[in-house]
This record gives sequence, structure tokens and C-alpha cells, in this order.
Amino acid sequence: MIRRRRYSRIGLVLGGGAARGWAHIGAIRALHEAGIKPDVVCGTSIGALVGAVYANGDLDWLEEWVSRLTWQTVVRLLDLRFSGGLLGGRKVIQLFADKFAGRSIAQLNMPFAAVATELDSGRESWLQDGSVTDAVRASIAIPGIFTPVWHNGVWLVDGGLSNPVPVSVARGMRADCVIAVDLNNDILNGRDFGGAVVETPAIDPTAPPPVALRRNGKPWPRWLAPAESSVTDDVRVPPPPSARVPSMLSSVAQSIDIMQVRITRSRLAGEPADILIQPRLGGMGIFDFHRATPAIEEGRAAVEHMLPAIRARLGME
Repeated sequence: MIRRRRYSRIGLVLGGGAARGWAHIGAIRALHEAGIKPDVVCGTSIGALVGAVYANGDLDWLEEWVSRLTWQTVVRLLDLRFSGGLLGGRKVIQLFADKFAGRSIAQLNMPFAAVATELDSGRESWLQDGSVTDAVRASIAIPGIFTPVWHNGVWLVDGGLSNPVPVSVARGMRADCVIAVDLNNDILNGRDFGGAVVETPAIDPTAPPPVALRRNGKPWPRWLAPAESSVTDDVRVPPPPSARVPSMLSSVAQSIDIMQVRITRSRLAGEPADILIQPRLGGMGIFDFHRATPAIEEGRAAVEHMLPAIRARLGME
């Protein structure tokens, strides 16, 4: 029989990462199959949602539901609005609210905490009591995407702004061994842009300076000619035909990725987990909720790859 020998209270930390969070399902499955069952769970953003469902004993339901998601289904669940955020999130959160059936965090099957961020002060907020639904809704409120949540006199937004992989929360819940799942390790280096890399031609330093032309193709009079500093290299080397201005959602998604990576690395450097699991999700975007199957498989594979080290750390036979 597998038994623990070294630690009495194992904490599972589920990091933020939007659609990449479905990898948490596979990671939890693999841990359970290896005989590793956490005593407490906490999460940020999508990690809070998966963590709450797990603590409520509904992981089977969640895996079945996300595995059926299509892009069309995801679009139908998104309720567009024009104040506070692009999406209201009512349809999505109502689906989970029905599953939580009005339970409070204290009524879950295991200790749970969600992380959100106070919009005015930037302080992180640990949500460890009250409504499960309200805590999850606050933790997933990505600024500009989902509307903020009014909670105890302050506006709360996504916990990823302050603590994307909340190891400190698990420590605060008295976990003496913390297993953390970081979804953002390789998302900048491994991004799948879906197109070939276009090399920009080198600029010949001996070439004459570019000449600014008017709309009629004739040069400006000397006294009206633009300053030399205003004539950029773009006059000499136009952007490649495939270059397009990023869409609004693409710009938001990539900006969020950059923010998550930088904050995650900084927080983990100061508050390291005992065991850090990092699925390879570089080709998956934050809105790819319909790609649950490969995400779940990668979460499982990441844990299985780490199992020898995990067993050694936990002192398991």
C-alpha cells in the first residue's frame, strides 16, 4: 500500500491560465492514480474554478463537460457587454453555480481558497469563506474581459494580477508540502502563431537616405519636407504582406500572457513550491476552451514525467 511518510498536509496549488487550465484536470487525475491525494487546494483564476469543482467532488462532471466543448459552444456561452468588461460571464458562472448549489466554501469536501486582486489597491485577496460561486467569479475576472466583482466593499478582479500560482496561500493553509501546477512556463517561447516566420531584409548602411514623397508621388519642397527623423525605416522596407495589425483579442491575450509569465516567475522565485509541475502548453491560447482534450492529456503527461521526483520528495514507497 502506498503511504506518506514525510509530510502530514499536502497542498495543491492550481495556477491561472484561462483555457490552459483544463490541464489541471489531467494533473489531478495523474496524482490520484499515483496515490497522491491533496489535503487542501487553492487556485487562481481558472485554477480556482477547477479547484472548487474538485473540492466539491465534481471533477468527473467537469471533465465530461469540457471534453464536449466546441468553439460554437464557447461563443454561445459568452455574453457580450459594453461596460466593465467585454464579457459579462453570467452564462458561464450560472452553469457552475447550479453545480455548486449554493454551497459555501466551508461546505466543500476539502479546505479551499481562491485568489482575487483588489482593483483599487492591487492587494491580493484570499477568499476562504462565503459563497463558492462568488469566490470563483471574482478570481476569474480577467480585466477588460470579464466584469469586476463587488465583494465586501471592494472591486475584485483576476487573481493572476497579483499571485498567478498562489504557493503562499497553500502555506497559509498550513500545507507542509506544496505541489504547484504552473500553466505559463513556455507560453511565450512556444507560442503557435500559425504562420511562417518572415525575415526582414537587412538595411544597407551605404544606401542613400529614404526620400519622403507626397501622395502624388512627387517630392516635398525643401521647406516643407518632413524632418529626417520622421522618415522611418518603414519607407525603405515595407512590412511583409503577411504582417497584419493584431486584433483586439489577440493583443489582449498576448499582453495577458506576458504579464502572467513575468509575475509568475517573480512570485515563484520568492515563494517556491516543493514540487513544481509545468505542462507544455505553448501552442494553446487563453481562449482555446474548446481544446480541452489535448490540455488534459498534457497535464497528465507533465505529472507522470515528474512522478519519480514526486515520489522521492514525498517519501513514498
